[in-house]
Amino acid sequence: MAIPSRRYTGYRVGPKWLSLNYSKHEVMVPMRDGVSLYTAIYEPKSKGPHPVILLRSPYPFNPYGKTFSDQLKKNLYMFARSGYYIVMQNVRGTYLSEGEFVNVRPYIADKADGQIDEASDTFDTAEFLVSNLDTNGSIGVKGISYPGFYATLAVLSGHPAVKAVSPQAPVTDWWIGDDAHLNGAFQNSMYSFAASFMRERKSPTIRWNPSLVEMEGDIYDYFLEREPLGDLLSPIVDRLPFLKELTLHPDYDSFWEERNPTSHLKGINVPMLVVGGWFDAEDCYGAFETFRKVRELSPECPSYLVSGPWYHGGWKNLDYDHLSEAYFGKGTSQYFLEEIEYPFFAHYLEDKGEKPDYTAMILPSGETSQKEMENHVVTSEDWEKLPSWPFFSSKVRFYPSDDEVLSAVPSEKVSSFSYVSDPLHPVPYCSETTTKFSRDAQAGNQKFASRRTDVLSFVGEKLSEPLAVYGQVKAHFSLSISSTDADVIFKVIDVRPDGYQMLVRQGVLPVRYRNGIRKGIPAVPGQKMELDIDLNDIAHVFLQGHRVMVQVQSSLFPLIAMNPQTFLPNQYKAVASDYVKSEITLYGGEGGSWVDFPVK
Repeated sequence: MAIPSRRYTGYRVGPKWLSLNYSKHEVMVPMRDGVSLYTAIYEPKSKGPHPVILLRSPYPFNPYGKTFSDQLKKNLYMFARSGYYIVMQNVRGTYLSEGEFVNVRPYIADKADGQIDEASDTFDTAEFLVSNLDTNGSIGVKGISYPGFYATLAVLSGHPAVKAVSPQAPVTDWWIGDDAHLNGAFQNSMYSFAASFMRERKSPTIRWNPSLVEMEGDIYDYFLEREPLGDLLSPIVDRLPFLKELTLHPDYDSFWEERNPTSHLKGINVPMLVVGGWFDAEDCYGAFETFRKVRELSPECPSYLVSGPWYHGGWKNLDYDHLSEAYFGKGTSQYFLEEIEYPFFAHYLEDKGEKPDYTAMILPSGETSQKEMENHVVTSEDWEKLPSWPFFSSKVRFYPSDDEVLSAVPSEKVSSFSYVSDPLHPVPYCSETTTKFSRDAQAGNQKFASRRTDVLSFVGEKLSEPLAVYGQVKAHFSLSISSTDADVIFKVIDVRPDGYQMLVRQGVLPVRYRNGIRKGIPAVPGQKMELDIDLNDIAHVFLQGHRVMVQVQSSLFPLIAMNPQTFLPNQYKAVASDYVKSEITLYGGEGGSWVDFPVK
């Protein structure tokens, strides 16, 4: 049974309670190939048997040694209170674990003798745990972001003790939609991440690798001064083998495909709780794609989706309630940890309570003004239990029209709307000067972009009734460009009565991939073409009196590296002369551009 809501503070745990109820052991768990992995085991002192919650990660489980991890007092407090073994393991080749680390290591479906992958390492770890601890024979695996990738692989381990798994914002496809790229457009955040994380270690260590780059000042200026992309990466790429490999695969090929584990999720029966955030800048795609693939390839598998108005991993932040000036209410994370995540594992690992009575548990965004939401405490009445995801009964189509209008009726005449995209003056991804990438930008005010001449803005009439948009917004653009390549960036915005233009979702597709992501094709300057963009899922209610806005632009800098706007077989080999201005023309009217909103 779930612990009652509104009593969250009383169910936290403190250092004294932990010292009385838990002991910590650090062991090296042997894998089948002789490599041993560092594993911290927090063992309950009460008499067993106990279930196990396992976290596997390439990131540090600080502190190493006798001191307890703060996670037991924070996002793992429900498992500590319930007497679980809490096990934290560094994957091979990271920190104190032996072996070689491989980024997004491919899964091997038919392993030969001696072959290993993350699924086999999970199997061997599970075997060690049930053989050496007083367990009840049930192991749950969870992880957020990169650890979410390892949680996904846990369902493929085949160990009978692995009885429930929760990939949360899992790294899933580093080319299509997670971390490194968005449909092949490079995300500059991977540059700073790779400069530290992807450095090869010389020996096991508890130290985080120092970065090869030192970013100072406004990141907009920092990255603009290092354009083109090849110049940005050249000082570090030869020192980072995976980053080097990344630059050799600019199109979506087998290199990327084999690193996406979702194609292997066929015929699985391990219950899965997939978790995502509507405002996740890093791995929004991974959560929804993982859930879609499980439902498609293993329809009989007990699988559930949970998503709320969180940033990346925001569901473990007990104090989270807003991004920028968009407020979502208090207690969303506590509700998730106590009423959703723990009951899921308790049912499948302890046989407590009922199995989830939903396919999707959704906390949509809607009213976000500070005045209305700052003191609102989220309860079960705010959440929606849905029998399927995506969940919608119809769609509403809008059309870009004259006078910057987003119309429900297409114009009888063909209209055109143009702007010039200049690589030397790209559109910022947010209005603020920032020294690092801002998570607030995912729900930030887009007024700054509406004022620019290199952004097309179309806004609808005030809504006479709420418009609940659940699923993927799809855009079809009829356009031409004056160059041989460019990015098309599409944004969905909620214009509140107070004037705040809240970003709801954005996406990008380079023109070179308009006919498919396998191979880029240059555009013919001035020739009309068709392009389709599917955004990541949303659940957002545009309230009565609000307006729906869409924006189209060709840069989102420096979040996305500037497209040189000259077609190149490999964007990583661009030189300064490849960066050219491009006039982008969008066509409206009958047979022109439109946007589909799936509505509940």
